[in-house]
Amino acid sequence: MCDNPGVITGFNTDVPWRGLVFHVQTEDKGRENPLIETLVYRGGEILGSRRLAYSGQTDGAEAEKEIARLMEEQHKAMILEVKRGRFAPEHEEEDLSLDEIVLAYLAARAGS
Repeated sequence: MCDNPGVITGFNTDVPWRGLVFHVQTEDKGRENPLIETLVYRGGEILGSRRLAYSGQTDGAEAEKEIARLMEEQHKAMILEVKRGRFAPEHEEEDLSLDEIVLAYLAARAGS
């Protein structure tokens, strides 16, 4: 039994990305706090969040379906952000130009 009536069950997904695992968690905060919150974790650390406040009628099957749809959309959007590298460690986010890649290659080759 749920301690907070009106709360819709959330989503939890482990998302692998380049050898790392990120956890995406989405939950509804309930009628008393009409908010959908999605958090992205890695190793227990929160790396990102997204919150969506909703208003209007929050009772009834149709309202629950709409809230569940919003939760699923937000959850999927955050998973896509993880897969696109948004929460990558800083050294992996670095975008090098083609010139920088060639120079690094030539420097590595000259050193061997």
